[in-house]
Amino acid sequence: MELLRPNKLSEFKGKKEIKENISVYIKSALSNSSTLDHCLFHGLAGTGKTTLAIVIANELNQKIKIVQGANIQKPTDIINLALTLQENDVLFIDEIHTINPQIVELLYSIMEDFAIDICLGKDFNSKITRVKIPKFTLIGATTNLGKIPESFEERFGIIVYFGEYEQEEMKEIIDFYSDKYKVILKEEEINLIARNCKGIPRIANKIIRRIKDFKTINSSISIKNILKRIGIVKNGINTIDLKYLNILNDFDSPVGIKTISHAILLDETTIENKIEPYLIYCKYINKTIKGRTLTEKGKKFLCSI
Repeated sequence: MELLRPNKLSEFKGKKEIKENISVYIKSALSNSSTLDHCLFHGLAGTGKTTLAIVIANELNQKIKIVQGANIQKPTDIINLALTLQENDVLFIDEIHTINPQIVELLYSIMEDFAIDICLGKDFNSKITRVKIPKFTLIGATTNLGKIPESFEERFGIIVYFGEYEQEEMKEIIDFYSDKYKVILKEEEINLIARNCKGIPRIANKIIRRIKDFKTINSSISIKNILKRIGIVKNGINTIDLKYLNILNDFDSPVGIKTISHAILLDETTIENKIEPYLIYCKYINKTIKGRTLTEKGKKFLCSI
């Protein structure tokens, strides 16, 4: 099934302040016949960074080239990319922090001077030639701002943080996707879905797509049962999250990450990056030097299941 995205700022739901600011920057660039400043979007995965980059390109009436940072590892990768750009293009680099740190500096002259220094020839016959490239807008997205060198970050004129969405924003997003996928939902069903998205639009999109699947086969199945079938227990907590919480509940003392990893058969990186952030956000767990503990709120949640 095609993953549908908003195409215009008017369709991008939530993040009102971000949208209003971006709208100003775009209108100013168009009014002055100038290139939009380079943008750096950072924050949680699935919160609309890529979508907004595409929306910006559409609002500017320009083409967008999408590249993964992990694919930029050699000087030739940057050079070849720069030489394919056309005037006022939008270049979107996802997970920009994964670019090889040793060659990030090559981007500096490209971003500031719209030029790139290329070495021609070999050994004593080599010489540096500066090649001009068309003016463009670089939009970088990252889930790990701390890995972006400060000198690199400073070269972005527009920096935007994407956090989780509020409940009312999620309801707007769910309404948008249910309309796109032609899934009819009642208000209480939209509220139920919104409570189980962890404030992440990408999760809302996935849930609506699975609802469409189940409803296509059995139109009478309830949304609550669908959520249960796809592993969502309550308030966005899924079966793996629940297993994690139950492990902490079984111990009277702090539990180390290695113990948790062995108990739920998941690697430590996944636990730390995918599971714990939301549990900490919900105030269900505490992370201490000695290990992880279940909070009183976490205990109450388990009792409510």
